[in-house]
Amino acid sequence: MKNYLLRVQYIGRNFYGFQKQKEILTVQGIIEDSLWKVLRRPIVTYGSARTDRGVNALNQYINFYFPDEINTSNIQSKLNSILLKSDIFIKEIREVDLNFHARKSARGKIYAYIFSDNPEYALFLKPNVYFYRVPIEKQLVELALSGLKGRHNFSSFSNRDRSQHDRNDICELFEAGFIEKDFVTILYFYADRFLYHMVRRMVYYVLKAGQGKISRGILEDPFRASEIPYTRQVLPGEPLFLVEVIY
Repeated sequence: MKNYLLRVQYIGRNFYGFQKQKEILTVQGIIEDSLWKVLRRPIVTYGSARTDRGVNALNQYINFYFPDEINTSNIQSKLNSILLKSDIFIKEIREVDLNFHARKSARGKIYAYIFSDNPEYALFLKPNVYFYRVPIEKQLVELALSGLKGRHNFSSFSNRDRSQHDRNDICELFEAGFIEKDFVTILYFYADRFLYHMVRRMVYYVLKAGQGKISRGILEDPFRASEIPYTRQVLPGEPLFLVEVIY
């Protein structure tokens, strides 16, 4: 038995997320169908991240098991001839250790969210750039991002049912920052794991902080507050990118 790893990038706007679902167009479903066409056997894949509807990936990792040795460059070429029409591109295929699992072996993930306050620039990059028309203060953004870092209960940034007492909402946010490039700003987050909608809710919170809508006391230590403001809004998925998975 062999274990093969795909490194994949895709544009998420036409997909209902990564995870395979019946009668719905998903990234995993398209890739498994394409693997069947090329390898002539049903293939079960395991993805590193279950990106939501509309979310893009620069580096998504997917592994699958196959009984025979394959010509990876040949298979990669054949897969791309099928997948490029669906906005999916296989960047690399290689054999990995049998114990490797794309999701379970991951130590962390990096996501980035792109926004702009320039309407002319944002117009031509829609929907992958979120237009935010209100100017923001960099110092407040830095303060908000700094307050989020560390190991915390991030349930306020997730829309899962709070009555579920057995769930794990503890995440460690290693890094959070922003990069200004031309007319866009890129917010990035590196954590050991992310909850459902967590990144998009954090981005909205940070943008509101940049407007001066949140007190400095909360920004400095939001997880001690009885309620963290501006965490219920989920921003669009198209400006969100899975940048990298750390192993």
